[in-house]
Amino acid sequence: MKKIKPFSVRLALITLLLAILSGLTFYYLPAQYQTRAWPFLLTFLFVTNIILFTLFLKVYQKKTSSYANYFMMATVIKLLVYLTIIIVYLIYHPEEAKAFLLSFLVYYLVFTFVEVRSVLKIHKEYVEETKRDNSKKSSHLLN
Repeated sequence: MKKIKPFSVRLALITLLLAILSGLTFYYLPAQYQTRAWPFLLTFLFVTNIILFTLFLKVYQKKTSSYANYFMMATVIKLLVYLTIIIVYLIYHPEEAKAFLLSFLVYYLVFTFVEVRSVLKIHKEYVEETKRDNSKKSSHLLN
């Protein structure tokens, strides 16, 4: 579980950077191009990604073969939840449709990039560790 802390810190820094950039951007944009929901979107995506990454690590540590199934299932559920949030928000705030969708898309892409990059890094470390262990075992058997 020691991999959760670096991921959480990295994600928190990226969220802070996105908040600063969003605050500055929305400060200078006309009202019709702003969404009041951006702080909530950032918070929601941050919390969602921390929870899903923690669950991913738990599944990965128990049984790496279940990892692909979990990752696909979590991605589908996540996309359905995100789609539901988008639809509900747009029903109640149609005047913010363009700004909300653009903000959501940018945040989603950034958070997804960080998540996938972290997952691939963990998988790569696992594969390298497995190769090292297998080569040690095979060299031990040959001696």
